[in-house]
Amino acid sequence: MNSDTFYVLLLCLVSGLTQGLLLCLSIYMFRHHRTYLFQRIFAAVLVMHSFGFFNNFVVAACQNLACSGYVNTLLILYDYVIVGGYMMFAVSLVFQKRYNIRELLVLEIPFVAAMLIYAATSNPVVYTVIQIYSLAASLVLFVGLLISIKKYTRMLQDNIGDMEYFDLRWSAVLLAILFVLQLLWAFESISQQTWFSAASAENNLVFDTCYCFLVIAFVMFVSAKVIHQRVFTLSAEKEVAEEDNPTEEECLSEAPHAATSYHNMLLDMNVEKIISERHYYMESDLTLQKLSRHLGTNRQYLSNYINQEKHKTFYVFINDFRLEKAKELIDSQDTGQQYSLEEISGMSGFNSYATFFRAFAKKYGLTPSQYQKSRHH
Repeated sequence: MNSDTFYVLLLCLVSGLTQGLLLCLSIYMFRHHRTYLFQRIFAAVLVMHSFGFFNNFVVAACQNLACSGYVNTLLILYDYVIVGGYMMFAVSLVFQKRYNIRELLVLEIPFVAAMLIYAATSNPVVYTVIQIYSLAASLVLFVGLLISIKKYTRMLQDNIGDMEYFDLRWSAVLLAILFVLQLLWAFESISQQTWFSAASAENNLVFDTCYCFLVIAFVMFVSAKVIHQRVFTLSAEKEVAEEDNPTEEECLSEAPHAATSYHNMLLDMNVEKIISERHYYMESDLTLQKLSRHLGTNRQYLSNYINQEKHKTFYVFINDFRLEKAKELIDSQDTGQQYSLEEISGMSGFNSYATFFRAFAKKYGLTPSQYQKSRHH
């Protein structure tokens, strides 16, 4: 067995293992986590991506044939079909409940068309055009999604007290990384003439092995996020509000001095004291709408009060109560009560220790453990 054959077989083994992992994850997603459209699309894209790893087996079989260049380019064009699949997933994740599957499939049309046209014509211009289109479309999509994620995050911060399962900021960072990787991948696919030439087989093995490990790390990270991701919309909150909460017009009709009187009433009722004494902040799923019902007030007035009087988002406003409670629990350990930081996190109303850790460090400039140690100095 010569060295080139060894490299080809080893690369096929690594590709096969990656393919198997993707298929196992897709089956798991389809069976247990398909509540939302973006979860179903992600599972389908994992299947598409796993098929993409057949390319190493096919190219290896065709490496000595005259059609090897044609086959190689055709399989790389299939990789662009996978890029279109990930675009569908990204849009369905960020614009949750706005698009159906038929509308999202439009994103795949240019990539599938390019592959079919090249298969029929062998025209190398098709490959160049789809690369340029892919980078341009990715850039437009990247910018558009970042803007939408920023707006969505602001909406979350204004309406819910714990963003643990709704936050999409992780996807913004991921999109930035993926766009850079796509630029590098485009450069590599242009510069690489054939995958298994005698002069470059060893380098290709290193590159493609690293690519397989990156795919595994990427898929495992995104899978964990997709499994726990939830959708938050204001529509359900508003439906409940119509039943249980007074409307703005009703509030105005009850108060002779209209909005000013109602706003002053919020100031006079000492909202913070009520929240603290009744432990409303302990509800991990607390929303602006739920708190307004607890207080017997109007959602919009409460929102204005928090934003204009306290200069905070609802998320920060509620977490400040939780952080004060956590600080109190840490301080109480000096008197003999002993709790772990994970227990303190839950006892303070946080859904997870990670959220508690970030919020505590941001507000106090120390991590919970650092603050805990400082109490003993």
